[in-house]
Amino acid sequence: MYMAGRSRFYSEKPYVIKSCIDQRKEIFVAKVKGYFPKSEYNNLLPLPPIFRNIEIENKEVVIGEYMYSQAQKHSLPITKKDRKLTTLVDTNGQYMVFNNYYLWLLIDLGFVITDYKAITVFEKNTAYEPFVRTMMDLRIQAILAGSTKEKFYKLIINSSYGYDTLNTEKFGKIKMLDKAGTFIAQHHPNHMGTKRISANTFAVQLKPKTATCFTSIQSGVFTLDNAKYWYLNYIYNFMYKCLDRKRFHFVLADTDSIYIAISGDPNKDCHYQFESIVTDKQFYDQHVYQYLPDPNKDIYDYKKILGFGIENE
Repeated sequence: MYMAGRSRFYSEKPYVIKSCIDQRKEIFVAKVKGYFPKSEYNNLLPLPPIFRNIEIENKEVVIGEYMYSQAQKHSLPITKKDRKLTTLVDTNGQYMVFNNYYLWLLIDLGFVITDYKAITVFEKNTAYEPFVRTMMDLRIQAILAGSTKEKFYKLIINSSYGYDTLNTEKFGKIKMLDKAGTFIAQHHPNHMGTKRISANTFAVQLKPKTATCFTSIQSGVFTLDNAKYWYLNYIYNFMYKCLDRKRFHFVLADTDSIYIAISGDPNKDCHYQFESIVTDKQFYDQHVYQYLPDPNKDIYDYKKILGFGIENE
């Protein structure tokens, strides 16, 4: 799996975008619209595969009768929109950006692209791998030594891939203005939002013309989408192929973690993971330790790159 290097070309021509997606040779980010057919819903609804932040309207038909009634009961604001990380079976009528690995997986799961907006193709890059492996080795050595440096190495890895991608503060400039200044600022094309502080003081957020970044934005975009790719690849191409889907349930999901409730063997304790709900033993035995830690191996296997660690049982 490659990371994005320098940009090779950008295009808004639909036939170019479609060709790059279909050929599966280049690495890219593409902005598209699409959906999963209803015939795929039974397979997808336990954990819809499109992870994206979208604006949610706090309407009863959107958030459900119970949540809506609770919001009204406790006088919570329900008129404004909230931005939430959501799992979807379509792009919500919007253009959404996906990197090549994530988009190809969605297509393999049945995703239908209805419109093409733009694509940026990048040079392939593996320069990040030796850095990650070195930092992970140092982190494991720190864990074995009981050193607090473990947190230090973890922070280095987490912040190195594209902190600027997540740091949204630099993409919005806030000014404190009086009523007259606020009136003028709200008519500026870069106006983003206004919040009243006092009778004649307002916090006005403007979008700056430029922003300084010390890491490549594409590295952050690829890391976040690659995380979703591996996450969903594990679920759809491992769990769904060898486990009894009626006996486990996704409780909570985030970008890099998931809580799963398992209806296992009541005569065993909680440390047997999926063993009691395996339906294809041969497939399970062949692939399980590509993802999960092997109990017969050491911490290097538990912390293997692109592996899944078990935090609590």
